Amino acid sequence: MSVPFPPHPRQHLLLLVFLIIAILIGKRLVSKMILSPPTVFHSPADCCFSYTPRRIRCTFMKDYFETSSECSQPGVIFLTNKGQRVCAKPNDPSVQECIKILKH
Repeated sequence: MSVPFPPHPRQHLLLLVFLIIAILIGKRLVSKMILSPPTVFHSPADCCFSYTPRRIRCTFMKDYFETSSECSQPGVIFLTNKGQRVCAKPNDPSVQECIKILKH
């Protein structure tokens, strides 16, 4: 039987460097998966394709949100007290007034 030669110290060093790099890469990948927010998908219901022709009456509205920049055109979606959604033109004076009221 022959006795195997002990590993060269340089092989130990290379293995150690490889393991450290693998651990750092693994840690980085796991932290990215945990810490990065999920990608938000905007459904067509979150975009305005036409605006209401009527003046916004804020007394019937309970909340609002602006549409995503990913939508084809800008818009403000108001949520009525009855749970309906109303698309409105952001630069309309009645829209701006209602936004101010709902912010407070």
